[in-house]
Amino acid sequence: MNEQLKLLIELQELDTAIESITDNMELLPRKLAQFEDPLKESRALSESIKKKAETLNKKKHARDLELDDVQDKINKLKTRSSDIKTNKEYEAHRKEIEVFENNIHKIEDEILVLMEEIEAFAGDVQKEEEKVKKAEEDFNKQKKLIEEEKNRLISEIDMYKAKRNEFSTRIDKDIYDQYMQKVDRLGGLAVVQVKNEICLGCNTNIPPQLYNDIKETDRTYTCYFCKRFLYYQEPPPADENAQSITQSS
Repeated sequence: MNEQLKLLIELQELDTAIESITDNMELLPRKLAQFEDPLKESRALSESIKKKAETLNKKKHARDLELDDVQDKINKLKTRSSDIKTNKEYEAHRKEIEVFENNIHKIEDEILVLMEEIEAFAGDVQKEEEKVKKAEEDFNKQKKLIEEEKNRLISEIDMYKAKRNEFSTRIDKDIYDQYMQKVDRLGGLAVVQVKNEICLGCNTNIPPQLYNDIKETDRTYTCYFCKRFLYYQEPPPADENAQSITQSS
């Protein structure tokens, strides 16, 4: 295998690693969203319950004012009792007070119901606030981990790019330009292995003579179909223990 092809293989491995790391970095916001979405939902639910609790408190406050107003009217009516002269006036006066007193009972019942609802919502508000706190803790923890992961990936990319610059300067310009054109046109994969007369880039059979030339000569070849640079990799030697077992059997 000639030196230029070896450099192309190394360059392809570096570019593949850089692309893989870049893809992983692009996935980081999605990972964080898995914790951010529950946090948003928890906050929204907590705010909804708080608003309902506030509405109930406003209703109770309005009923309290209404109760005070009715009680004030009763007190004023009672102070006028000494001015009544006839039984007919007294009866009418008594019925008017009775109407207001019945209204007081009604308002008090409504206030009691509101107080029970407010108490129940107070428990719900506390539970949701605890959930929001837990979701915030999980989100912040994950955010920190993802930030650390991002910094680690950036360091790796910088390392691979530095190596890439070193390799690219050692490749002939014409060959490097061809490589970059193939990278752009073929989705990032410009140098591939051939195995069993098959281009592993496009999974297409290549002519036997070309396959033999790639294995036996020191030139640079490309696939007839996908135009990728091709190279042959000698298979690793069989394990000696496996060989001895096969021979003994």
